[in-house]
Amino acid sequence: MVNAPTGPSSSIAVKPSADLGRRIVLLDVIVFVYTAWVGLFTLLFYERMPSPGLILGLHGLVLAAIVLTPARGSHWEVTPLTGWKRPLRDGLRFFRYSYPLLLILFYFEEGAQTVNAMWADAPHWFEPYLYAADEAVFGVLPAVALNPWVGPLQDEILHGFYFSYYLILLGGVVTAWMGRKGERAPGAGFQTTLTSVITAFFFCFIWYPFLPARGPWENPELMAGMTPFEGFVFVPLIERIIQHGAVSGGCFPSSHVAGAWGIVFGLLRFHRKRAFVFGFFALGMSVSCVYTRYHHGIAVPVGFVAAALAALVSYELTGVKNSTRKMSRG
Repeated sequence: MVNAPTGPSSSIAVKPSADLGRRIVLLDVIVFVYTAWVGLFTLLFYERMPSPGLILGLHGLVLAAIVLTPARGSHWEVTPLTGWKRPLRDGLRFFRYSYPLLLILFYFEEGAQTVNAMWADAPHWFEPYLYAADEAVFGVLPAVALNPWVGPLQDEILHGFYFSYYLILLGGVVTAWMGRKGERAPGAGFQTTLTSVITAFFFCFIWYPFLPARGPWENPELMAGMTPFEGFVFVPLIERIIQHGAVSGGCFPSSHVAGAWGIVFGLLRFHRKRAFVFGFFALGMSVSCVYTRYHHGIAVPVGFVAAALAALVSYELTGVKNSTRKMSRG
């Protein structure tokens, strides 16, 4: 739950906060349920995964940590400290409250083991349906339609937008954590923003084992007719990230789009101007998902819908209500 800011510029009305002093909040429940679900899935398809023990071990630790971690607002958070101990304690506080965002990295990567566990005889079976959906909706494969526009300048700009995904996630969560000037972290909109983005990710991740599909960049026949990208900063940087971090088969819905817009929607009710800034980059990043050929065109609007639904869930769970008061310009 979040506390409502005071003053005439308050943009929202919220339920009285009950987070401080609580070990488990509703976001913890969401993380707990998803973590337990993947653990159960791993047990069901244990023999079809290369390293199921790692998943079970990690998820067991996460479940235990959620239950045993000290409550928010515990004594260690408010004890006066000086010198190096204070920034260390502040860092630990941030980690304690925002831990679900760190888990997202591991939960995405473990998809390499789970994505085809159900479909050993038909890996990536959903892929043809995405190509068909793109042609039905757009009249042509978006990656093919954008190919004539490929060039060194455009490549750098669009790959730069693709990289902004990481800045949106980290910057958005930090913005929400810091709150308004003079507000003690976590800010009033922190829980709403974090719940929005994490729920958006889970709305995507949960479908990957059921709808496994690769992006166009993994289609040799399609890529053979495409112009290679050129660039000197963001193009090689993104290609290296994809080479070492991509999960083959986990592309629908686009978790990049869902996560980025989950941040924007979460911030919107508390920090409208900053949300618009992040929204600009989220829009460019959404276009870049198709331009870079990492996602099918249809995966982008579906990822956007996942973010919108996650934001509605977050607003409800964290007590955000419509208000007739003037929206904050902060």
